[in-house]
Amino acid sequence: MAAKWLKIPVVFTAHGWAFTEGVPKRQQIVYRWAEKLAAPFAGKIITVSNHDRELAIRYKITHPSKIVTIHNGVPDIDSTLFAKPEVEPVHLIMVARFEEQKDHILLLETLEELKDLSWTFELVGDGPLIGIVRERAEKLGISDKVQFSGACDDVPFRLAKAQIFILTSKWEGFPRSILEAMRAGLPVIASDVGGVKEAVIDGLTGYIIPRGDKEELKKRLKELILDSHKRIRFGLAGRKRYEEFFTFERMAKQTMEVYQEVIRQKSSKML
Repeated sequence: MAAKWLKIPVVFTAHGWAFTEGVPKRQQIVYRWAEKLAAPFAGKIITVSNHDRELAIRYKITHPSKIVTIHNGVPDIDSTLFAKPEVEPVHLIMVARFEEQKDHILLLETLEELKDLSWTFELVGDGPLIGIVRERAEKLGISDKVQFSGACDDVPFRLAKAQIFILTSKWEGFPRSILEAMRAGLPVIASDVGGVKEAVIDGLTGYIIPRGDKEELKKRLKELILDSHKRIRFGLAGRKRYEEFFTFERMAKQTMEVYQEVIRQKSSKML
């Protein structure tokens, strides 16, 4: 509103809508109306996935011509930080804050049923539910195999030490953590939420599982823990997909083009 009053062009980037599937229904309704009220102030709205663009169009947040998809991108890393998916025993990793959205409990309960296999699991992140998740790991009898690393500023290093990346979210926009895992050459197992399947290709770079599906998660985890060749193949395919579609340079170029378009539109109206 301030920018509009000052006649400054506005570009809004939605890093996942707060009214997406998986969010409590009451919150969805409130946030849909809030976004509809705010949308007229933006010259363009950038969504970070096609899923989010289609969601905005479905709920008539604004005219489709004002919404453009630019997938997230992340800066590349040195080859010394590439993962080695073939290494055993397998080290699993999840990078996510400890909140209801990320569904850490589902993952722990699934791993409890696979505790006889050879694996360790690292949870990177902090948040209000970390104590509850830690307690559940102890009650499930797998605390000796689970490492709570807290908030870290060396995530690329930790990904390089892992063999499988997991994200069991109930809802998402377009997670950068998955792109960072693919950048490192890790196979990914993730929930089919938001724009996740625009990054992870099921059966090629990892596995997409239905949200909250414990049996499917167990099946895919077991498969990758036991099959080093598949981990290698998925990891290489994920790295290639990152290089083609999810670099920082590609994202920056497309974003700058949108900014320039909005500036041109603003200038033409002033003439």
